[in-house]
Order: sequence, then structure tokens, then C-alpha cells
Amino acid sequence: MKDQRYANMVIESLKGWSEQDKAIIREGLLILDMHREIEMVTEIIGSRLGLYARQLEILEILFNHPERQLTPAQLADEIHLTRSTITGNLDSLQKKGLIKRESHPDDRRMLLITLTQKGVDFCKKTMPQRYADTLMVMKVTSKNERATLRKVYKKILEKVKELAEEKIIVNH
Repeated sequence: MKDQRYANMVIESLKGWSEQDKAIIREGLLILDMHREIEMVTEIIGSRLGLYARQLEILEILFNHPERQLTPAQLADEIHLTRSTITGNLDSLQKKGLIKRESHPDDRRMLLITLTQKGVDFCKKTMPQRYADTLMVMKVTSKNERATLRKVYKKILEKVKELAEEKIIVNH
């Protein structure tokens, strides 16, 4: 949507909507597009390391966890992924030798995901650059801008979650 043509086409198709509502929808589409573009560039950065952004997040969470092990469900909750999506990512990380799956000592039906030594070494090598990149990106904003951005994202997230709950209730 770099040239905003898509947003304009959508707005033109909204017959009977107020101009104020159309303007809000247009801004929402443009913001969503920027968000997607940030995610796409983040994926490109991660791909240079041979991983997807979510896989880097999984490694980061395991690396920074005091015990360096979590269940797949805990990881899914931490990263806000579905159970099936986390499974696919774990499969890829295991094939690369970065994690291992082990039976939970207290419940054999459960698994624990642990970093391998290769995974620990990978994190030690790559995480400092990840944090340096984050710092460089976020330094273009002021402390107040970052606080405002978090506040606005939180407000939008709460409304999206509320809408999702309503849709689930209506559809069931």
C-alpha cells in the first residue's frame, strides 16, 4: 500500500459511510500496512540468520529463561502463537539442532523444550546484535513517543481482543 491506492480503493467502495468513518478506516488500513511492512523487514533480517522472526523469539525466550526450558504451550503463550504454529517452528529449530524436546520429568505426556549447546552458542552470538538493532531502531523516537506508541497499541489490542471475543460468541 506504499502508494495508498489500495486504501483509496477500499474507501471508494464504502457507500453510505460518513466521511469521518471513511477517514478512520483509511488510517487504520495504512497503519496496518505499516505494521505488516515492519514484520516483513523483520523477517528479512531474521532470514539472514537462517531463521524466521518467531523462531528467533523462541530462542530468545529460552535463552533468557532462568531454567532455559519451557513447554511448547508456555512458549506459544509467550510469543502469542497458536499451538500448531509453535509446533512447526519447534520442528524447524530442532532440525537445525538449536533446541531439543525432552519428556517432562513430572508428566510424561508433556514435553520440555530446551536449548542445545548449539542453540546457546547461537544466542550468545546473535542476541547482542538483535538488541543493538532494536536500540538503533527505537532511538529514532523519543521516550514520550515510545510511551504513546505503547499506549495506543495497547488500546487497539484491547479493542481487537474484545471484537474477537464478540465474534466467537456470535459464531457459536
